[in-house]
Amino acid sequence: MRGEFRQDAMYQLVIRGELDGRFAVLFEGMEMECTEGTTVIAGRVPDQAKLMGLMERIDELGLELLSVQQIATSRPGSGHERSEG
Repeated sequence: MRGEFRQDAMYQLVIRGELDGRFAVLFEGMEMECTEGTTVIAGRVPDQAKLMGLMERIDELGLELLSVQQIATSRPGSGHERSEG
C-alpha cells in the first residue's frame, strides 16, 4: 500500500544542495552522497520514529527536503533485501 511505513526498510531522502562531509555525523548510520546539486541520504530505517527524526533534523537545519522514498525492504527473518517496485 502506498504511503504506509514498513518496519526495517531502506529509505532514500533527497535534500536540495550539496552538503559537505561534516553533516554525515548528523545522519549517523546513513550513507550520504552528493550529486547534481542535491544530497542523497540513504540507509536502513528500523522504525517510523527514526524516519520522522531524520525528516525533523533536515527541517531543523533549514534544509529543503525534496523527496522521501522507500527503496527496499526485507522479508521477515530472511536477512535479504527485496526491491520495491
